[in-house]
Amino acid sequence: MRGQHRDGSPVRRWQTGTLDVSEQFPFWREVVWEAFTPVALSRPADGPFAGDVAAWQVGPVGVATIASESQRVMRTPLEIARRAGDVFFLNLPLTDGTSARQAGRTAHLGRGDFAIVDAAGPFELAFPRPFRQISLMLPHDLLAPVLVAPGQATAVCVAGGTGLGAVASAAVRSLVRAGPSLDAEAGRALAGRLVDLVALSLGPVVKAPPSTNRALLLKAAQDAVEGSLGDPDLSPALVAERVGVSVSYLHRLFAGTGCSFGCWTLARRLDRARRDLEDPVRRHWTIAQIALEYGFEDPAHFSRVFKGPFRRDSAAVADRLRG
Repeated sequence: MRGQHRDGSPVRRWQTGTLDVSEQFPFWREVVWEAFTPVALSRPADGPFAGDVAAWQVGPVGVATIASESQRVMRTPLEIARRAGDVFFLNLPLTDGTSARQAGRTAHLGRGDFAIVDAAGPFELAFPRPFRQISLMLPHDLLAPVLVAPGQATAVCVAGGTGLGAVASAAVRSLVRAGPSLDAEAGRALAGRLVDLVALSLGPVVKAPPSTNRALLLKAAQDAVEGSLGDPDLSPALVAERVGVSVSYLHRLFAGTGCSFGCWTLARRLDRARRDLEDPVRRHWTIAQIALEYGFEDPAHFSRVFKGPFRRDSAAVADRLRG
């Protein structure tokens, strides 16, 4: 097939841009069939069709990045008969406005959200405008056994901005950034953890180890704090709501680290402030500006809490605070 990977490279690559316009969309159909699964494709208008797919394996999980034009993708009984589906596709758009439909449900996805569809049954994917997307191919025998109701987990939007969905979305994007360089053993281990994370974000699971669940919830809470260090009103109640746990359980998550929620949040704010104080690029920033950037509305209070190990770490910081 034209446009595939270089000899010796673990990445397969297909692009339509080098072809004549009349060949571009027919070639794109071949690409989707080979890289993913047999489907029926349609597009709103004739003319040039830009499409680019890069695909590789991480252990048993297929990973692909896609950039293409507006189109509709349908997996019908005819295509299922041509090749049985034994994978779930996890689609994570990097642009807004796509959707996935299966079993009477429709997931409308924004950038960073994700949903799964099951290649064993009919589904429909809609891309009303040019789009970029990450797609994972998760074998049935990895994901289905850990879901209470696999048939109810498809075409359900998992929000990529909060809770476990945010952790799973970030993990998927990190997997793509890592590329195909992982060795086989590391790839298999990572695939297993990723599948557990995806399963937990989709809802009830059959066998989620409690320790794994707690670790993922703690990571989600820490990420929520990291994203809001500049908010002076950041509170346990706010973070607990974003992660989807009670305030008391949130405190237990942090207590397990040996550092309370308040202690961990203060340490992250001070550490980030220290880096800015040491950064020559921000030399023109005042202490008050940096304090406000990380949720300290009172510069004097910021200076007081900063003294101690943070102040001793850097002469540059000490000079800024004395000034």
